[in-house]
Amino acid sequence: MSFDADVIVVGGGPAGSMASFFLAAEGVSVILLEKSAFPRYKVCGGGLTHKILAEIPFDLSGTIETTIRSIRFSHAFQHVFTRTSDEPMMYCTMRSDLDQFLLQKAAEAGTNVFTGEQVTGFIQEENGITITTKARSYRSRLLIGAEGASGIVSRVAGLRDSIEQGLAWEAEVTADPDDLKTYAQTVFLDWGTLPGGYAWVFPKKDHFSIGVGGPAVFSKQMMPYYDRFMSSIGVQNPQSSVLSPQSSVLSLQSSVLRPQTSDIRFKETLSIHSWPIPIRTKKSRFHNGHVLVTGDSAGLGDPLTGEGIYYAVRSGKLAAGACMEYLSGKTGDLDVYSQKVNDELMAELLEANRIKHLFNAVPLKIHSFVRDSDRAWRAFGKVLRGERWYKDVRNGFGKWKHLWPLVCFLAGIIEKRKEVNFLKKGFRA
Repeated sequence: MSFDADVIVVGGGPAGSMASFFLAAEGVSVILLEKSAFPRYKVCGGGLTHKILAEIPFDLSGTIETTIRSIRFSHAFQHVFTRTSDEPMMYCTMRSDLDQFLLQKAAEAGTNVFTGEQVTGFIQEENGITITTKARSYRSRLLIGAEGASGIVSRVAGLRDSIEQGLAWEAEVTADPDDLKTYAQTVFLDWGTLPGGYAWVFPKKDHFSIGVGGPAVFSKQMMPYYDRFMSSIGVQNPQSSVLSPQSSVLSLQSSVLRPQTSDIRFKETLSIHSWPIPIRTKKSRFHNGHVLVTGDSAGLGDPLTGEGIYYAVRSGKLAAGACMEYLSGKTGDLDVYSQKVNDELMAELLEANRIKHLFNAVPLKIHSFVRDSDRAWRAFGKVLRGERWYKDVRNGFGKWKHLWPLVCFLAGIIEKRKEVNFLKKGFRA
């Protein structure tokens, strides 16, 4: 029986491109199917941490727009302070540029890339898989799903269990050039305002990316939160009342923002979009037969920050390794992939979830701790840069670290109560 490729990858984001790159670089025949034409806009804050850069084997400097050394924190739009690091904390990119670059690297390594190919389903057979698109069908020995949160591969393969949905809105907003220069190395971060939520401003080369995120259960509160956040940093968005939280893509080409303070002189909202953030809450299977899922398709989103690029890149790399072991005959199945994702990535994400419980139980205390303690700020920076992992946080409890699971469990109960109360009362006037 003939195959079009040894491996077919569905989705051209970081997970799919990196899986394809590592496979093709080792001589494996790969086809990548992507429904969109590249470059394409991708809703994402576009923050790149050091641990992301460490996973990617080529220079990304051409896609980096700004280097972040300062974070301006606020809690409930108050208690504002700024912390600065001598070392870069992170980098900002536009996902359209990053994804185009990574996809091109996959193609240069030998991946056959087909854009405009939307997968509609697949059938697993004894010796391979038949994948159908709107235009034709393909056959391969293995299939990697890397389509994102709403991908068809993970659904058909039955690999969507234990996933909770987060939600985020993001706008691309122009501003006065002097303010872009002033805040080119500063991220704004509001936390503790919406239970389990956060808001941000990421500086880009010629605009700011501004967004809010949190549990999907608060979908109706996202735009009020966005309005309040914008007002807190100096603007009022008169167009926001027409936005529906149920809409997935909105364009506000003529929305003009009216400055109320001198912080940032915003000018125009170019676009505003929403997108889901899938959060897997338990260790599980990440393969079924000859199918593997990666990145957002696998629910590998950070429950604390909403970040997903690192987990997309890393899971894509792990998927490529598992496929090569299977194709070479070293293993007779793909169990090693699920095992590695659980042992490495899910262990870290579950620890992030515990920290989330703790933070949401006492956000102002942690906010004040980062403000007042150089040790806390250094620890925050090390985790953000990838020098330390979430699992290292419990070590800060010293001799009390054996109580960490209990403390986080109790914090989770408090967090849920806060969510229920917020759903009843909403934002205070």
